[in-house]
Amino acid sequence: MGPVAAGFAATLARPGGNVTGVAMLAPELDGKRLQLLHEAVPGGSRIAALAASPDQHAPNLAAMRQVASHEGLALLPFYAAQPEDYPATFAAMRDAGASALQIVSAPQFLTNAATLAELALEARLPTMCEWRSMAAQGCLLGYGPDYTELQRRVADYVARILRGAAPGDLPIEQPTHYELAVNLKTAAALGLTIPQSIVGRADEVIE
Repeated sequence: MGPVAAGFAATLARPGGNVTGVAMLAPELDGKRLQLLHEAVPGGSRIAALAASPDQHAPNLAAMRQVASHEGLALLPFYAAQPEDYPATFAAMRDAGASALQIVSAPQFLTNAATLAELALEARLPTMCEWRSMAAQGCLLGYGPDYTELQRRVADYVARILRGAAPGDLPIEQPTHYELAVNLKTAAALGLTIPQSIVGRADEVIE
């Protein structure tokens, strides 16, 4: 949910109050990630979605359901709030016949990326993750904003506010550059061939 819809800002151009910064628009991005995952693994029709909780990730799952419906996919939500919940959750995904997995945008999933990637490989689930760095840790695919660019933009906002700018007068920006990473080592371990339409667009190919 964006900052305007959530009630934190009046508009993106002039948020008002003490709110400004860079908005991630995670639900919309999770919809795009599902499209990319389906393009990379077109044979799978039952896609598991790992979220922290129904309340925390309701907008993300709603965006993914829209894409799933359009693509003729079955979206299977699973929830794991803590790392100790992961093994049982992945076992449930296997029992449900999931053919691929998307890990929903969440800081705790980034922190535990290597563990999640290992469990996904053990479960034979091609996995889409939130960040390029998560593909480097073993996810099949990672797609998200350029993290370095985000850091620069946030630093610029801090500097402007320290120089006296009112936060509510600074527009809330959205990321302008997104990165796609493909881990071909993970693809090989899963016995997959990633389409050239995906590999050719990748900012990083891990071999």
